[in-house]
This record gives sequence, C-alpha cells and structure tokens, in this order.
Amino acid sequence: MNISVIIFSYNEACNIKGVIDTAFDVMNRLATSFEIIVVDDGSTDDTANVVTPYLQKPEHFRYIKHQKNAGIGIALRTGYDAAKKEFVCAIPGDGQFDVRELLSIKPFGNQNFYSFYRPQTNYSFYRSVLNQANRQFNRLLLGIKLKDVNWIKVYRKEQLLFVAPELKSSVIESEICAKLIKAGARPIELPSVYHERKTGLSKGGSWKTLRKVLLEMYTLFMVTEKFNKRY
Repeated sequence: MNISVIIFSYNEACNIKGVIDTAFDVMNRLATSFEIIVVDDGSTDDTANVVTPYLQKPEHFRYIKHQKNAGIGIALRTGYDAAKKEFVCAIPGDGQFDVRELLSIKPFGNQNFYSFYRPQTNYSFYRSVLNQANRQFNRLLLGIKLKDVNWIKVYRKEQLLFVAPELKSSVIESEICAKLIKAGARPIELPSVYHERKTGLSKGGSWKTLRKVLLEMYTLFMVTEKFNKRY
C-alpha cells in the first residue's frame, strides 16, 4: 500500500512533533511507499522550527506553509493537490486523532473509501448543536448518511481528481463524500477515539471558522446539485 498522509496544522508547535513521529512509525509498518506532508496554515508559532529536522528525509517528508491563515478547507485542498501516492489521508496536527488507527485500513478500489467516526466527542453544547445541524443538512439535502462526515477519511487520489473539490471551508469533506456517494462509492466506516488535546486551544469551533462554513452551505448544495446532474 502506498499512501500520502497530510498533516494540516495551525499553531500546533507543541503537538505536531508527536503526530509526525507517530505517522512515521505507522507508515513504516503499514505502507510499502509513503509520504508525509505537513500543511502549515500560516502558523505564527514555532512550527517551522519543529518540522525542520524532518526535511532531512525528503523522500518521505514535505513541508508546505501558507503565507497567511486561510482555514481548514484551503489547507486540505493544498494537501490533496500536493499528494502523489495512490491513497490519501488528511489528519489534524493537534493529536486528537491517533494515527495508529490507520493500521486497520486495507487497500480498496474506487467503489469504496474509509470514513472514521467518533462515537463520543468533547464538543461544547454550542458546537454540538451546529454539528448536529450539519449532519441533518448532509443527510436530508445531500444524501450523505455518514455517522461523522467531519472526521478522518482515506480516499484514493484518483477519487479526489474525479470529484475535483471546489469549496474552501471545512465542508469540503461533505462535498467530496456527497460526490463520491452519488457516483456509486460506498464508505467503510470505522469507530475512532477522539482524544483530548495535550495543549493549546481548538480552532475548529471559532466564529471565523463557523462563519465560513455557514456561508458555504448554499454553495455546497449548488455544487453537489451540479455534479448530480451528471448521474
């Protein structure tokens, strides 16, 4: 199995080293060929210095830094575009996903993709309500019945090229999944433990992030509808 692991990160200097080290360990056990791509979304902390030693392994490691913070969606698109291997997975640099869970995946064809889901989260009431609203939107209007569209996925690079993601916020995952499901792909869902952060604050529930998501919901619907007319 050959795979690109994208680690998207914003001001996670205190967490990202552990994520990178675990990713290397897992890939050495899982993959015949792999690359780890850190997408630094405009960090202003010490992230660049933390990742510099890994640049001595250019055959397995790349570092891409945005000049300014652009948000999760753009970071994901940067990583997905840069990925060169047959399989592609994006994980956060905050350590809340245990990379060792990827050891359970197996090679798959275009008719499938992996979708990890969290039976439990530590979301605030506010973010939990928004997450539930997003789930209902996905289910009723996009036909996505995934247990957790906003958690870790493993796609084939060929699938990402096929769906050609257009959105710029974290709802890009809803766009990708909706298009793949419409085209006949079926998710393989696996449970995943949502770990507490060791340090730092979550950025996923910030008003800036949520505002971008809300503004893109209509665009998400229109983009997927346009895609649906092809099937």
